[in-house]
Amino acid sequence: MQAIDLVDPEEKPEPASRKRRVSHKDKPVELMIFAHNFKQARLSAGLTQTDITKRIGISQAYVSDVERAVVDPSLTHMALLARVVGRPLHELLRPSSTLKPSQSK
Repeated sequence: MQAIDLVDPEEKPEPASRKRRVSHKDKPVELMIFAHNFKQARLSAGLTQTDITKRIGISQAYVSDVERAVVDPSLTHMALLARVVGRPLHELLRPSSTLKPSQSK
């Protein structure tokens, strides 16, 4: 499988260490919804966290932090993550127990 370069090399996401960490009591519900839906979409797409990192140039630790809602990703990062798992961003922000099969391939 060929890598997809979704990020301009001059616009690589910030390292996870520079991202704002979110405490458990301060986690917005929207952040937790995105984290859950993103992880489910990644698994459904058959991708590992490492696959994600290779495709968009972010660290595996950052992907893990996003999936656990430990960091508050920017809108740009959420859009990149949604694109790499083949889902529209609005779908990953929608509250649901499971994701519907993607209609876009």
